[in-house]
Amino acid sequence: MRANIYIITYLFFSCYSLTAQNLIRNGSFEKYYVCPDNYTVEYTKRFLPNWVMPTKGTPDYFNRCSKEMVGVPQNFMGSIFPAEGDGFIGLVLLDTPDVKEEIDYRDYVHSGPLAPVTITNANIKKPDTKRKVKPINYREYIQTQLVTPLQPNQLYRISLKYALAQHSTFVSNKLGIAFTDKPLTQKDGVLPIKPAIFIDTAVLHCTPGIWVEFADTFKTRGGESFMTLGNFFPDSQTAYFPNDISSLNTTLQRAILTNQVAYYYIDDFRLEPVKKEDVKVLSPRFIPFSMLKRHELLEINTLSRYIALLDEVYFDIGQPGTKPRSLCQLYWLINFLAQNPNLGIELNGIIHEVENDTVDASSRLKAMMEYLQEMGISGGRIRLRTFEDYKSISPKYRFYREGLPCVFYSSLVAVRFFTIKE
Repeated sequence: MRANIYIITYLFFSCYSLTAQNLIRNGSFEKYYVCPDNYTVEYTKRFLPNWVMPTKGTPDYFNRCSKEMVGVPQNFMGSIFPAEGDGFIGLVLLDTPDVKEEIDYRDYVHSGPLAPVTITNANIKKPDTKRKVKPINYREYIQTQLVTPLQPNQLYRISLKYALAQHSTFVSNKLGIAFTDKPLTQKDGVLPIKPAIFIDTAVLHCTPGIWVEFADTFKTRGGESFMTLGNFFPDSQTAYFPNDISSLNTTLQRAILTNQVAYYYIDDFRLEPVKKEDVKVLSPRFIPFSMLKRHELLEINTLSRYIALLDEVYFDIGQPGTKPRSLCQLYWLINFLAQNPNLGIELNGIIHEVENDTVDASSRLKAMMEYLQEMGISGGRIRLRTFEDYKSISPKYRFYREGLPCVFYSSLVAVRFFTIKE
């Protein structure tokens, strides 16, 4: 992510009013040639109208019209409704990291060597001899030609919604966007270009099946006519850790572990020029923790106007005192505090819209403090504060569609850091 895009610009344009022309055709993947009936097995130049596969990697298309493996909401990689309209796509960002190219694997008689493992083919017998499957640095990309070339020295806003698939083996962090004068193309592997923008947050958003917006602003040199999405970094430079699949049945867990991929859904692409008069508008006070860039984390302190929402720390509404739950944000918080012993943390409780007073918010803060203490953070490094004038503000940062429990996924605690005086 470009270093000259400061926090105030980034955060404002995350909530920027979308009124300008979208320079990306078919950005919500509503148009298609044929209704999909299975995941993509073979490379084709006719992926979707206005979209192509720049490598032999094979992204997948999901739509409500399909009743098969790529349907909505149920599909071979999990269950999710579109963030917008009826369709969305899926990409492999990482495949079989740190594994030898030749492995004792199953025989892909009909599916092809890069087909995902599913319940329907997980029990295929393994071959008697070793064969090459799933090469290291396998990637899937999508590419489109913009409505018009980008203008020189113009500020643009790019946004998309992404979600980790429930059946993804890994959580990853290298989702990037590249802009080029000419189309990118090569047979396989990582495309050799540095993306103009990529996700570089303090923590990875890693709750499966929930759409999250990624948005940023950037300046162009001019003339860029093509946009490509995917992972532009080799395996050695791609961070990843296991997805939590403990709640799934044993057969499905076995298939997912065999798959060895980091898989993400993508929807609702937008690219728009930014007006000069809009650049001066101040950013919001509350910032989703999952949208913070790494170098911005220390800017969330008690001397600044910013407060970071723990948008992946969940509590049961109406059950005060339940322990906080999180796949990765609590883990990152503990590690950040452990690595910075001179810092304390201020926990800010936010009243939910269904609550009438501060009792539940205070109970959540107490439960959060007890959790931090259990993980080795001393009580002297923790401050508690309740916002009596703020209701839950998560709808500004989440993109809910039918089938998702909106109340459960509310942002109810925000944090800031302070320096401990010796």
